[in-house]
Amino acid sequence: MIKAACAHIAAERSKVNARYKGGYHLSPELGWMNDPNGFVYFNGRYHMFWQYHPFAANNGLMYWGHAVSEDLVRWKHLPVALAPDRDYDADGCWSGSAVVRGGRLYLVYTGHRERDGRRVQTQNLAYSDDGVNFVKYEGNPVIGEDKLPRGASIADFRDPYVWERGGVYYMLVGTVEEGAAKVVLYRSGNLIDWEFFNTFLRRTGAGFCWECPSLIDTDGVDLFACSPVDYPHGKRAFANLNSNVYAVGKVDYSNGTMTAGEFYEIDGGSDFYAAQLIKGKDGAAVMTGWMNMWGRTYVPAELGDGWTGSLILPREVSVRGGKLIQRPVRAVYAYCKNRVEVDGVLSGEKSYEKIRGRQVRLVITADLGGAKSFAVHVFSACGARAKIIYDKAAGVLTLDRSECFHKISADPRDLGGERRSAEFIPQGNILRLEIFLDRSSIEVFAGEGELVMTSLAYGAPDADGIVFVSEGETAVKIIKEDVVAD
Repeated sequence: MIKAACAHIAAERSKVNARYKGGYHLSPELGWMNDPNGFVYFNGRYHMFWQYHPFAANNGLMYWGHAVSEDLVRWKHLPVALAPDRDYDADGCWSGSAVVRGGRLYLVYTGHRERDGRRVQTQNLAYSDDGVNFVKYEGNPVIGEDKLPRGASIADFRDPYVWERGGVYYMLVGTVEEGAAKVVLYRSGNLIDWEFFNTFLRRTGAGFCWECPSLIDTDGVDLFACSPVDYPHGKRAFANLNSNVYAVGKVDYSNGTMTAGEFYEIDGGSDFYAAQLIKGKDGAAVMTGWMNMWGRTYVPAELGDGWTGSLILPREVSVRGGKLIQRPVRAVYAYCKNRVEVDGVLSGEKSYEKIRGRQVRLVITADLGGAKSFAVHVFSACGARAKIIYDKAAGVLTLDRSECFHKISADPRDLGGERRSAEFIPQGNILRLEIFLDRSSIEVFAGEGELVMTSLAYGAPDADGIVFVSEGETAVKIIKEDVVAD
């Protein structure tokens, strides 16, 4: 099945239309991509795997795609890593993680199987010595139905996240029980023989199932993330049907539980899911995520472009004052070229001859002393645009794609399909925005990374207009650089 998938990719990838394919974001050569899996630093390179259906641009039978990078910006595709070719994973090799032990790279993933109306999800192991070719452990599943804790659901028992501490391996698995969502914790001395340890974290009124759990220690605390299905909407936060949240706390390794604070949204935009946290090169805390969302219009598939899905620009993360701080991975700045700077006082609408583009980094410093609102319109052409708007009186930053060239519809329960808003108060009336555009994606870092908003936005195929709008006077300094990595 792997050989057939790789042959299909080689034969068909030249037919992909790349008009909306990012130049410095990882996307599939062909077909469908969703959750990042197995993000790991191994033998001097970052490895990224993902949920992959290579035979169509829509969701289907899941394989694991695979790419490597030395710097998290420029990626090289490798052969498909896993195929659903065993009885226990016949209906999909679903999400999981990776860990290095004794110079060998191990993948831990959910085997998905549906038979006679019954769904069974188990945790399985594959390994590689060269980081390219993987062998499934002959004793899979390593965690099957016989090791399911009381009250958990074998139908929703997925997305293992593995780490090592003090010579012991730990695994989080997302699951549900009646009236609650939770993650459970297992432990092992060898990655093969696992025992249930405890219910790690459990809450009511916090979504249906906590998919893609993840955990790292950083800045003296433990940082937990997960992707709750159907998380309750807030005033502005959690507007998407499925959310991605984090909590800060401390793990008690003596009893296998975590004491954690309030859940906060990781990203305030429309397109962010399945975050995975790792310790990368030199112990840096790094995060990736799927730059899309379930239940939406997938524009490249609708247009017949032959691909769907991409991952965020990886982020370096830290915790300050109990809150998550996110910054673009620093290697991206080596790819920023052709710097242009302008400054002045803006009132009304204005564009600048040398500030335009579809693959750019913008740094905007705006003194809002005399303004009611300030906005940046991107991918602007043919009367269409995406808008990044700051309302000074409300203290709200909005990313609005309702006026884009290609519309994105959403499930009726999904309130984040057209626009997302988040509260943000800049220090000293100075709004600082760092914005990364990549043909069909927008990532906005506000302040020092206290707020990040990520959304897809499909302008006209060559729409490179960038327009600045101020209601009242705003003193602005604008830096524009092209991001050249492809």
